[in-house]
Amino acid sequence: MLLGSLQQRRDNERVPARKKGPARQDVSAGGVVFRRRRDGIRFVLIKAGGRWSFPKGNIEKGETPDAAALREISEETGLPPRRLRIVSPLPDVNYVFRWAGVLVFKTVHYYLVELTTDAPFTPQVSEIEDVQWFAPEAARAAIGFKNAIETLEAAIAGLQAWQLAS
Repeated sequence: MLLGSLQQRRDNERVPARKKGPARQDVSAGGVVFRRRRDGIRFVLIKAGGRWSFPKGNIEKGETPDAAALREISEETGLPPRRLRIVSPLPDVNYVFRWAGVLVFKTVHYYLVELTTDAPFTPQVSEIEDVQWFAPEAARAAIGFKNAIETLEAAIAGLQAWQLAS
């Protein structure tokens, strides 16, 4: 895998001091989906909770992170799984949040994923408000989370390396 060495731990990020009480670890997987167009590369962003980001979701029991990423991308965007191809892993994202009073330590395994042929979106309306293609600059402006911008930058760098190697 081209970017396998980029598996990144965010040990230097500040994690809030753990308060007494319940905590859990969640692990998800997702992807930065791209397609090549005559006018350049386009990326898929989904809108959920009023903010733009990348498709991702929980890894099911017995499922590998890469399989979960492809399943979640397909479920949330409606893109056919047989038209999605993992190019390389991207750096993991780690963050902490509270959900219903529970401290959650989350890790998301991201992958750079190519849509190999055009296909229409059929978003999972129970979870997704919208799904669209974005040029890199428009994606940077639309993304609602700092760690998602970092993931986009890693995807852009990975694409440039991949294209040079091809």
